[in-house]
Amino acid sequence: MIEPWNDANLQPPPVNTCSSETSADVKDLRHICNNIILILSRQSPLHREGAVFSRLVYKYDKKFRHDIGYRYFKKVNIGLKRYLAIKLLKDIENFVGILPEKNNDYLPTRQMLEYILVRLMTFSKIMVRICICTKQAAIFYLNRVKNGESYWMSLTPYALLSRIWSLSLVLTKHAVRWYNSLHQYVNQLQIKGLNFLPENYTLPDNLELWLNMKNLDCFGRFEWSQKHGVEIDLSLDDDNDIGIFENLLGHVSKLCEDNQEIDLGLTVNEKRDTQQLDIGETKIDHGEAVSRDTFNMLLNCQTKKQAIVCKHDINGIKDTPTLETFLHKEEIYRNENNAMSLTNHLSFMQWESLKRALNNLRNTSGNKNIEKKIKNIWKEKCEDCLY
Repeated sequence: MIEPWNDANLQPPPVNTCSSETSADVKDLRHICNNIILILSRQSPLHREGAVFSRLVYKYDKKFRHDIGYRYFKKVNIGLKRYLAIKLLKDIENFVGILPEKNNDYLPTRQMLEYILVRLMTFSKIMVRICICTKQAAIFYLNRVKNGESYWMSLTPYALLSRIWSLSLVLTKHAVRWYNSLHQYVNQLQIKGLNFLPENYTLPDNLELWLNMKNLDCFGRFEWSQKHGVEIDLSLDDDNDIGIFENLLGHVSKLCEDNQEIDLGLTVNEKRDTQQLDIGETKIDHGEAVSRDTFNMLLNCQTKKQAIVCKHDINGIKDTPTLETFLHKEEIYRNENNAMSLTNHLSFMQWESLKRALNNLRNTSGNKNIEKKIKNIWKEKCEDCLY
C-alpha cells in the first residue's frame, strides 16, 4: 500500500465544518497558517533558480547525457518539478478560508487538517531529496573544479546547486516547525464523515525524528569501490589493553631476534669470503717550484686576455667602422645566447629597432658628434628597456 504522503493522486477531503466540544485556540492556528502562506509566497528566488536549472538541463541534455554528475543534476530538476506540482500554498489558503475570525463552535474537520499535515510531509520529503541530490551532484562538479577541467561548465552548475541546496535546507526546517505546530490541533478537531487516513496508519508526532534530520549531513555519501579496509593481524586482536601491549612487545621482539640471526649469518659468510689485498704506496704529485717572477708573468697574461675579451662595449664606438664591428659582434652574441651580449634583455623587435637606428648613423656624412648620438640612442632604446 502506498503511504498517503507518497501518493501523487491523493484527493483532498470535502470542505466541511463541525462543532467542536473542546475549545481550540483559533487565533494561534490562524497565525501559524498565515506564517506558512507568508513564507511560501516569497519563494521567487527558488523559482528563478529552478527556471535556470531547467534551461541548463534542456540545453546540455544531449551533450552530457553520459556524465555521472549530470545524472544527479537531472534528479535535482525532477525534485524541483515535483515541488512545484504540490501546490501546498493553495491548500493552506483553502484551509485558512474556513477558519473563523473569532473563537467559534464551528471549526474545520480533522480530515482537512490531516490532509494539510500529509502535504507538509510530502513537501519536507521532496526538500530532503533535493538536498541529498544537490550534495551528490556537487561532489562531481567540485572535483572537476579542483582538477581544472572546464571551469565555466563546472562552476555554473556548482554555484546553482549550492544556492538550491541552501534554499531547500531552510524550507525543510520551516516544514518541520510548521508540522510540529499544527499537529497539536489534530485531537482538538472533530471527525465528520469518512476517515481520511487509511486504517492502522498514524501521523508521526515529530516530523524531525521521522525525517531523521540529525543525520541529514550523512545522507548522500557514496560508498567508493576503491576504498579498501585495513587488515589487522589477528594476534594483536585483544580487548584488554595490557594484553595488546604485551602482544605488541612480543611481536617486536620476535622480529628483532629474526633480524639478529640474519645479520649474524651474513657476518660469518663475509668473514670467510674476505681476502687481504696489497695496497701499494700512494704517490702525491707536489708539483714544481716556480719563481715569483714567472708566476706574476703568467698572471699578467691572463688579465690581459680577459681585458681583450671584455673590450665589447658601447663606449668603444668612436666612428663608423667601430660601429659596424660592434653591431656584427652583438648580432653573433645574441644568436649564440652568449653572456657577452649587451642586449639579451631586449626582444627581437626591440633589437631590430635599436639596430635600425644605429645603422642610420652610418649613412650620415662625417663622424662629428656620432659618439654622442650613439649614447642617446643606446640610452633610449636599450637602457630604458631594463625596467
